[in-house]
Amino acid sequence: MNFHQGLPLEGEGSFGRDYKRKPPGSDSVKKNKDERENGAMAAAMSPRVHNPKPSRGDVSVTSGQLDMMATNGSLGPKIQARSTSKHRSKEIGPRLVQRCSKKSQATLRLQDVNNKEYWENLAQLSDPSRQKREILDYSVIIPQIKSKIQAFKAQLKGGVVKEVQQIQQPMRVLHNLLVIAEVEKLNHVGLELGLPRVLFGLIQDTVDSSDFIKHQQSIPVLQEMITVVLIYWEKNCAWVEQEQSLEEFTKSFKTILSQPSLSRLVPLAACVLSLFTQHNVDVEVDVEHLISLLKTLVLDPCEPHISPPSGWGLCDGLLSLFLDALNEHENGPLPSGLNPAFFLNLWKKIGASLEGATSDSDFCSANGLYSFLSALLFTFCKDAYLCIPLFCDVGSECVYALGRLLGTDCLHLFAKGNPGRPRVDLNHNTLSTLSCHLLCFPFALDLPPHTMSTVLQLYDSCGIVTSLLQLIETLLLQLLELPLSLLSRLLLCDPHRSIDHLTKAASCFFSPSWDDQLPASSHQSPPTRTASSLLLELLHLEILWEAAVELLTLLSCIARCPSCPLQLYVETSVLQHALTHSYEQIRAATCRFLGNLDPFRPLTQCALQPDIFKAMINCLNDSCVPVRQVACRAVGNWLGCIAAGLHMDTPSEKGIYRESWCIENQQNKQRYSDIEAASDLETIREQRIEEEVERRWTHEARRTVAMLVSLICDPDALIRCHCCAALGNLLNVDGAVSLLLEENVPGLLLRTACTDSHSAVRKAAIGSLYLYSQQDAMRQVLMSLDASKKLDQASHHAPPQCDYQRLIGQLTPPEESAA
Repeated sequence: MNFHQGLPLEGEGSFGRDYKRKPPGSDSVKKNKDERENGAMAAAMSPRVHNPKPSRGDVSVTSGQLDMMATNGSLGPKIQARSTSKHRSKEIGPRLVQRCSKKSQATLRLQDVNNKEYWENLAQLSDPSRQKREILDYSVIIPQIKSKIQAFKAQLKGGVVKEVQQIQQPMRVLHNLLVIAEVEKLNHVGLELGLPRVLFGLIQDTVDSSDFIKHQQSIPVLQEMITVVLIYWEKNCAWVEQEQSLEEFTKSFKTILSQPSLSRLVPLAACVLSLFTQHNVDVEVDVEHLISLLKTLVLDPCEPHISPPSGWGLCDGLLSLFLDALNEHENGPLPSGLNPAFFLNLWKKIGASLEGATSDSDFCSANGLYSFLSALLFTFCKDAYLCIPLFCDVGSECVYALGRLLGTDCLHLFAKGNPGRPRVDLNHNTLSTLSCHLLCFPFALDLPPHTMSTVLQLYDSCGIVTSLLQLIETLLLQLLELPLSLLSRLLLCDPHRSIDHLTKAASCFFSPSWDDQLPASSHQSPPTRTASSLLLELLHLEILWEAAVELLTLLSCIARCPSCPLQLYVETSVLQHALTHSYEQIRAATCRFLGNLDPFRPLTQCALQPDIFKAMINCLNDSCVPVRQVACRAVGNWLGCIAAGLHMDTPSEKGIYRESWCIENQQNKQRYSDIEAASDLETIREQRIEEEVERRWTHEARRTVAMLVSLICDPDALIRCHCCAALGNLLNVDGAVSLLLEENVPGLLLRTACTDSHSAVRKAAIGSLYLYSQQDAMRQVLMSLDASKKLDQASHHAPPQCDYQRLIGQLTPPEESAA
């Protein structure tokens, strides 16, 4: 039988060729065969094709023969025709029908529609994977499918199904037609067949028929029916709004979940039920039963399950139902089946699925991953210690898979689309954020050192730091807080390996953006995100302020690593904005970051300006206690850096350090007497610039004296402690001694060292006094205050960490010390 013979192709034309007639009466035996095979299908041909007259000859051609000729592009076998009356018929075209009674036409049509080969050929013609698709006539095919559905339904109710193929192949054809149908035709098909209600009823009748379920072809038939439901629902969600009660449609699918004989259909049935739950339909599936079904799906590779259509993962439906079942029992205890072994086995399958190189590549789609990660987050929030085996076991795929989801390795998951109506606007950012949540759990627990060491080693081997940095460079601004926080935590807990990963990533995130140095007309792509540009964006919107705090904390963690080779860069204007920001936590985080920097070292790439120091000094008067705390510490650290740079014994040392202050950060300047006059002038100009910069730093440093004196009596002990240390660093700043004496700083420090209620404050005051005792003018003042006697009295009631004796020995005259 020719592949296209008798099939309803839309738009077929006739062929205006000459055909030689055979003598009347010839091929009389063959006529009946032609009528049986082709007569009925002529009525199914497209009505839009005209029948041009042949150039010569009087012939009559059957529609089935024309189908074959139109498809093959030639007339094929020799066409036979018989002579008619004197006035011969000249009919050629797809509307051609043999002259016979209406009763015989109907009989022939029924015979052809019932032909197995007809539906098999139509299924192949409508296959969406065909490179060259035929234009099929839906107006003919859909009534035929409808007739098949009605006939099968009648057979089910009668208790006897004669031929299973009579419904399986039409379902396959309907499957194909829905996949390739455009909106207009899809709506037409749904209206003509009564989709999806008619399918729900058919599936219910099929599942309820105990005799049919025993048939070996029952599973493939139900597979086609459920697949058609999923495809139609994916392409037309509007039908849900037109139904009064959706619960009635769920019964057959819940039956499939509970019937061992239908276990192969569980993934399909679960997908349909998951779509109902997204429309607030309570499907009432026991969570323990769902766990059992998931275990079977994961642990029983010998059980062949039928996969859902493209875009769905094998376990998507079950995982979605599992998440809903957990949420319904939010206030109850966790199900007993939720144990580490269950999650470890699931992670193995999901890890293999993410690899995409095994037969498990369709185990879980993006929707399924969302459901699984959300269920895992729910479980960990109930019992956080359940996460320990997942993050510690050597054979666990959990951390490895979460690391892949952070990066760009899993973007292929979103190429297949999201079938049905997803519960969230699912994209890569959604899964990355969930992964960050889960990776944070070990740091929220009080773990033994060896357990935390194992966790950190696993994070290191899976490249979590590198993936987090890539995510921070691309993620939406409103989602950045969590990955920034996690990266900061890793830097605090595992600084050496984390810094090593950041350095190897060779990221420009911490450096100036080259885009800033290019003219606007030369920008061919969006500007590269850097720490400086990101901080500027985060400072503007209140919803992003917490993320700004986390970014500053991250920079602070990097800055406090002494061996870090990364060069940090943040625009001066951005730092000034942060120091004067309305949100106190941003001001505090900025001071903390700056306090960990040496303002003159290459770590900062470009030397920080005195204006930053000025803005930081102003934070000493901040109304917020935490801001004053970190500002006092930061100012004290910078005073130490300034003193180290300015108070050098020899001019050569002083000059060497001043080179690092150069605004242009130039090095290796030639200062030889034999250079050319132009070079001399340039050197002189640069020296003057350096001297001006030095003067500005010294001026700002001196300005801190009065402000620090006011903080030595602050109610907060930590502020008093940092204040005492800062006053000690001021001693070596040029011109600061006279100011310290004017403010009676030696006397204030002495009183604090002897009477403060906190030992840490006393210890800081003693340390600064020890520095003062090594400077002649200060030492004389302290001796005039009878400091050694007062300190000796205080030492009798002081805690052991306060080392008074060394200071007392420094202040005791040599003759008294000898005595």
